[in-house]
Amino acid sequence: MIRRLGPVLVALLIALSAPASTAALVSTARIGFSAALSRLKVQSEYSSGYSRSKFGDWIDADGDGLDTRAEVLIDESKVSVTISRGIVRTGRWVSLYDNLTWTIGTDVDIDHVVALSEAWKSGAYRWSASRRLAFANDLGVSWALRAVTDNVNASKGDRDPASWLPPYRASTCTYLVGWVGVKLRWGLSVDAAEKSAISNAWSARGCADRQNPPRVEVRDAP
Repeated sequence: MIRRLGPVLVALLIALSAPASTAALVSTARIGFSAALSRLKVQSEYSSGYSRSKFGDWIDADGDGLDTRAEVLIDESKVSVTISRGIVRTGRWVSLYDNLTWTIGTDVDIDHVVALSEAWKSGAYRWSASRRLAFANDLGVSWALRAVTDNVNASKGDRDPASWLPPYRASTCTYLVGWVGVKLRWGLSVDAAEKSAISNAWSARGCADRQNPPRVEVRDAP
């Protein structure tokens, strides 16, 4: 199983859409939040042409009988999970967004931290189908996909930080770090309102005032 061991499997997914000389190139660094946010290109969103089908479905990238959803549930469970016919049935998950604990797999959704439609509007409309599939199934890092309470995930929908932040305030800093990290990883842009909201939330919820403010891991997608 994958267990988010690294970007190699993601590289395999998008190899057809990237030149052979660059498909395996990956860089990693940790930088301050403000510096990371300033690296994002600011531009208006592309507002047409999106459909969920353009990003494909969950896949079993390593052929072990477990798709991306199952891999995330296994990775984030605090206890050993039970699995039947490739489906994770039970475990123990603490949802980042509301700090609630769940033990039945069907109570938990896998959230694309940056929603697929948000990715489309921020640059993915230019990508090949294989690269969009890789984005939707990104197990190369631990902060692109998260196991969260299903109805909270539904309330988030495809909104960005200008209109949605986690109801559990203590998770805001982690959420924003993940958001910026995903956008940097995949070369996605932000619009002006989104960038302003991210910066304001970072300050308003005390992220910058922590003794050790969380830093953004910059790990380029293959």
